Amino acid sequence: MSLVLFDGNALLRVGLLAPLLALSACIAPSARIAMTEGQQETARVGTPKLARFWGDEVTPELRSVVAFQFHQIKAAAAEGIRPGSVKKADYLAISGGGGSGAFGAGYLKGWSERGDRPQFEVVTGVSTGALAAPFAFLGQKYDQQLEDIYTKYSDKDIMRSRGIAGFLGDSFYDNSPLRTLIAKYVTDDTLAAIAKEYQTGRRLLVQTTNIDAQRPVIWDVSAISASQRPDRRELVIDILLASAAIPAMFPPVRLPVQAGDGKIYQELHVDGGVAAQVFFAPPEIGLDAFERKEFSHTRARSLYVIRNGQLHTAYEPAKATVIPLAQRAIDTMIKYQGVADLNRLETLTKLGHARLFYTSIPKDFVDKKETQFDPEYMRSLFKTGYSAGVAGEWLQETPPTPVLAVN
Repeated sequence: MSLVLFDGNALLRVGLLAPLLALSACIAPSARIAMTEGQQETARVGTPKLARFWGDEVTPELRSVVAFQFHQIKAAAAEGIRPGSVKKADYLAISGGGGSGAFGAGYLKGWSERGDRPQFEVVTGVSTGALAAPFAFLGQKYDQQLEDIYTKYSDKDIMRSRGIAGFLGDSFYDNSPLRTLIAKYVTDDTLAAIAKEYQTGRRLLVQTTNIDAQRPVIWDVSAISASQRPDRRELVIDILLASAAIPAMFPPVRLPVQAGDGKIYQELHVDGGVAAQVFFAPPEIGLDAFERKEFSHTRARSLYVIRNGQLHTAYEPAKATVIPLAQRAIDTMIKYQGVADLNRLETLTKLGHARLFYTSIPKDFVDKKETQFDPEYMRSLFKTGYSAGVAGEWLQETPPTPVLAVN
């Protein structure tokens, strides 16, 4: 993807700046009603009451959500639904990565073919991982949807350039094609299937970034799917769109909330990857205590992480112009953030007496994409992921830096 920068003085010299400023008044985003900082703690999206929570702290509300989940798990097991869930739990976290999400989609399908893919108690997703998460949550019956999403579509199915207008608005691209694509696969039947699993204590969680608060927000998509709110499908689509809304590239998603004063405000939510490339739970969640209280013992817990990117550094002479340099810097930042997130999850699992397994795009995958969502690149990466999934290639010790990554 290439961007064109405009010099204001040059535009003035050719008499174009004034028309552009006039145009900006017409295409600028409409005004919104923003909350004060003090109101954000009381802001709610309606039913269900605990549809979301902060991703960086454990609150009394979150503890009540987890306690209810464990009660559901125990009740379902007593009824013969997932009877093994009182002894063990498997979790899956899918990272961001744009078109590289094809790796995770392929890995999941290969894992299904291998025959030992578990039914995950919790599935989390960030950015492109959020788009894959509903189908990973529902199991191998939905592998074909995953494959279609990551092998059949290209840039034109995801975004449209706004041209000059993009420099004067809230993003360079219009992502309404992506909204249409999400709506094609996230149907009422999909939500009904997610809602059914919610009743057994399973959870589907998606992270966005509240750009007003500069904080991660975790959305319980399973609880929303199981709610009676008439707009639940539209809200889920908005959440998935927001989680993949790369700042500047795509517009932020405005989500209406009601604060303690009873008034409706709009929050701005963007890509969950701004806060973390992959997540599982807020720090210090302490699952052991919930298990002992509900089951009288702790369970064997395993967290599987699919990193839709390469962890190791890759030498490539950078072009010394603004856009390529900026892109290279962002790619580097994301690489280091991805490794730091894995280290954080490793620490979290060790403190919680659990096990961490992770996989990432291997070093020997050297294909280059021609565009942001290059279908040939994505199909090739899907095949690579599929082969890794069939082979069951998992790593456990996370690298302290990208240079020391073994994969």
